[in-house]
Amino acid sequence: MRKYEMLVILDATLENQADEILKIEEVIKNLNGVLSKTDAWGKRALAYPIRKKTEGYYVLFNFELEPAQTYELRRILGLRANVYRQLTILLDD
Repeated sequence: MRKYEMLVILDATLENQADEILKIEEVIKNLNGVLSKTDAWGKRALAYPIRKKTEGYYVLFNFELEPAQTYELRRILGLRANVYRQLTILLDD
């Protein structure tokens, strides 16, 4: 297992972002990942409009996951309508 950090930008107009965060955490756990930290940064202005929106809700996830599972994680999050963008990086040991 390797350590990763993932920044996700969610739709800022959602009634309850906590539900969407829980769903993303569940996806990580279903891929046999170990979630170590979730940090919600809140609403922030986007650098450029995404889907005609100028604000997004930023959430940072720290977790451990098998490298092959990162492709599946990106695929699943790409299918979610409330996830604007996500970036997953490998952390140094």
